[in-house]
Amino acid sequence: MRDGLKGERITEKERRNLDILSTVRRANEISRAEISRLTGLNIVTVSNYINAYVYKGLIEEGGLDISTGGRRPELVRIKPSYGYTIGIDLGAPHILEGTCIIGVVMDVSSRQVLKESVKKEEESAEKFIDRIIDLISRLIKDSNIPKEKFLGVGLGIWGVLDRYKGTVRYTPEKGGVFNYVELRNRIEKKFNLPATIEHDAMAAALGEKWAGIGLEPGVENILYICSDSSVGIIINGELYYGASKSAGELNLNPPDEGSDDTPEVKCWATYRHGCCLRSRGIDLGISDRAKSLFREKKGLRSLIMDAVDDDIDKITMDIVASVAEKGDKVAIKILEEAGDYLGVKIAALINIFNPEAVVIGRGIERAGDVFFEALRRSVERWAFEESVKVVRIRPTSLSDESVAVGAASLVTQKVFAKIG
Repeated sequence: MRDGLKGERITEKERRNLDILSTVRRANEISRAEISRLTGLNIVTVSNYINAYVYKGLIEEGGLDISTGGRRPELVRIKPSYGYTIGIDLGAPHILEGTCIIGVVMDVSSRQVLKESVKKEEESAEKFIDRIIDLISRLIKDSNIPKEKFLGVGLGIWGVLDRYKGTVRYTPEKGGVFNYVELRNRIEKKFNLPATIEHDAMAAALGEKWAGIGLEPGVENILYICSDSSVGIIINGELYYGASKSAGELNLNPPDEGSDDTPEVKCWATYRHGCCLRSRGIDLGISDRAKSLFREKKGLRSLIMDAVDDDIDKITMDIVASVAEKGDKVAIKILEEAGDYLGVKIAALINIFNPEAVVIGRGIERAGDVFFEALRRSVERWAFEESVKVVRIRPTSLSDESVAVGAASLVTQKVFAKIG
């Protein structure tokens, strides 16, 4: 699988490195003969590559496989201590209570060694970069891993990326452009490690396929839905970036002109017009919808208000989800509406890409069963039967770590490709 290297020119040797090492990593322990069968490479070629990896310390030889006659084949596996990668999730664009910048340390076998996080705040770009630098320093220190064992840093960032200009723009925030080249340069200078910037949805999609659980072997067409803002796209096992490398945005660019009563401005100005092509925020507007409902309908009783001691400003998506599980009708209605809304977007994507799996993440997976049931009903209502019958829709298996894990995995892929 060459997800993270799509668009890069790779040699035949690098391609074989990736195919062989990815096969070994996924299997945990595997024989040379089985690697040959799975990759389609002849056994002599596989043995030569494996011997080179053993010499370099990336592969170690383990036990013996069951014999089908003759000598028992020797098993090989990735040597985890060969090196470690750092993955950073720069945080969701909508800063809510609990929104964090998340960092992980992973070994080359995809085992997570350490996770740390820091609360994300509204601050200048300079302070934001300082916060990232501090987090990376803490990860290296707290991991107790020798500095020379680290192989690189991967970072997942939100918004519309322009990989030619080195900028990222989050569309609902007018003028919100961030130059990520400075961030990358400062990391590389500070830690003397290569740094890679990736779109958060793309990183999350890679993380789910590379290190997540629940996707069967052979699932090669995957959509990773980051709330309602963006989608990571894997087609035939490779990340799809598009012509300008900015594919995956789920929302239209909001119009700059027009009077308040024109259709496009009315649609964009309020959630109540039901436009599925605008973002409602990282929690799909669930908390805002609940707050406005209780402010408009004085005296409306619900377990939501009991949970926040009648303080409307304390309502969060997690609170709405928790009381919905207890059968609260108000909470259930709010979550069903949110699921129906997101389901329309997903149905359109399913019709276009015909994936085997759709993974829901970026925190909205915590909305619970009521939300997912409504989402699936919406997809079945709007998507074509031929596509719906083959797709599985499920929450991320990596929780809030999917972007950071994917960013670290991207570095591992690059190491695998370039070894030798």
